[in-house]
Amino acid sequence: PIPYSPLLGQRLKTLAHASCHPIWIRPGDRYQEVFSAYPNESIRLLDQWLGKTSEGHISDSDKLWNRLNSMMAFPPDTNGLADMPFRGGLAGFCSYGTRQSHNNTPTAFPAAYFGRYLHWLHVDHNRQTAEEISLVPDGPSTEWRELLRQALDSRSSKQSRFALHTPFKPLTTKQKYISDFNRIKSYLQTGDCYQVNYAQAFKARCTGSSADAMQRLLEVSDPAYAAWISLPEGDVLSLSPELFIQVKGRRIETRPIKGTAPRLVDGEADAKQAEALQQSPKNRAENLMIVDLLRHDIGQHAKTGSVQVDKLFDIESLPQVHHMVSTISATLKDESSTIDLLRDCFPGGSITGAPKKRAMEIIAELEPTPRSIYCGSIGFINFDGDCQFNIAIRTLLRTGDEIYAWAGGGIVADSDCEAEYQECFDKIGALMRALEEMGKEPDA
Repeated sequence: PIPYSPLLGQRLKTLAHASCHPIWIRPGDRYQEVFSAYPNESIRLLDQWLGKTSEGHISDSDKLWNRLNSMMAFPPDTNGLADMPFRGGLAGFCSYGTRQSHNNTPTAFPAAYFGRYLHWLHVDHNRQTAEEISLVPDGPSTEWRELLRQALDSRSSKQSRFALHTPFKPLTTKQKYISDFNRIKSYLQTGDCYQVNYAQAFKARCTGSSADAMQRLLEVSDPAYAAWISLPEGDVLSLSPELFIQVKGRRIETRPIKGTAPRLVDGEADAKQAEALQQSPKNRAENLMIVDLLRHDIGQHAKTGSVQVDKLFDIESLPQVHHMVSTISATLKDESSTIDLLRDCFPGGSITGAPKKRAMEIIAELEPTPRSIYCGSIGFINFDGDCQFNIAIRTLLRTGDEIYAWAGGGIVADSDCEAEYQECFDKIGALMRALEEMGKEPDA
């Protein structure tokens, strides 16, 4: 145990340098935080495509998954840590990936990064406890101890204030959005696919600390699957409310979001808005398509007969939007590993469309700005095989003095162009506005 402070996680993010590969994760619980740095081994993949290739061809993606398997070998003793979400292992991300390149995208940012983290900090705000854990026989490194010492010292230097120097600018014009929307509609009408998740990107120029920006975004949106990562190539600020894959004791769970409505100020009207979303035939049909897709995806590595839909068309309310969420579960079969499951389910079906392969081809054809980390997954794999990964929506990427944001939505046969365009701003608008306002605030 170490002294608890509600600001401990924030101070660690502020003090950590990108060279030590720090990672901060909320493990599906707004009251818990996991922070680690200084992995003893890591891998970064610079290739821009993580999807499957033709059979028999070894891609960079195959090399990644094979390397992750080798990094999981010879696990240290984790007895006594069963009540912790992260118990030592791999933590990092897979970007959505793309074969495209574009002048308006941070192509130098890794397509994937994972570190093997053997010491970390776990903070529980409900119990007001903080614990330092190390799986290294000789204890944490000198660098780790110094980082923690500084975080516990309230006199440590303050971070540089984050500020935007230009407001966010859309990298997809509305005219192109309309043109692409109509092109997708034509694909839907000819039976090429049933749903395509189309996204647009935004870009601004900035200075200051990404940890400062992350703290502000957490105040605006309080998601259970938030994550922050700092690498020499850039920083990831993920405010994700969506679970991609979780494995606990061989039980698989995925919770796709499909269906969104903006929150309203008036309480009664807001409740009616949520009820209308839940009863909407369009949103139910859209959600059900993705439920069926994910049942198939996790079914590849599930015990026969174990795949089931636990909850269908639930409504979850966030500060800015209501979401329709379903829950699918299964049991991981004995001959499959967690890494096998992640490899064959990635990327998440809720951010591609259905059928997945054709939807991804249409996305690659039409979206002018590659997604990078957006719509990828961030999370961890414990040495015992348990894991948790989000879908990297509501996720921003900082590279140098540029910061990117994305938003999108599923387009189906009866989608309305103006409504789909507005939904992008309902999802990401509050986060972009919060960062735009930071530069206008007086210094404390």
